[in-house]
Amino acid sequence: MPIIYQTTHMDNPAQFPDDANGDALRRMCAAGDDLTRPRMIDFCFIFPKRQQALAFADLVDDQDSVVSISYYAGRDIWQTVVKRHMVPDYKDVVAMEATLAIKAESVGGEADGWGCMQVRRKD
Repeated sequence: MPIIYQTTHMDNPAQFPDDANGDALRRMCAAGDDLTRPRMIDFCFIFPKRQQALAFADLVDDQDSVVSISYYAGRDIWQTVVKRHMVPDYKDVVAMEATLAIKAESVGGEADGWGCMQVRRKD
């Protein structure tokens, strides 16, 4: 039986797939986040070398995204964040993360999660 996912209000709890993205969205919903409202979502990727982070940034050919690169001294790696204004819909988040992960892996990097600010529900 397929897993059903939908963004709903607290009176009808959201059901998401049992994975890291589903868990994050469930926690957001439980905390009162209005998952129907768009906001800036940060997709993070890490790279051993600056040149790899720059190569990844060149591969993100998307007018709707903002890319930033910084050195993360605590882990001695380079981090690239791709910011995209979008609704935190499960399918869209998974698709965006997967597309970017393929590009990151092609230049020696890996996905390091995603995050966003909370947008409170108006109950």
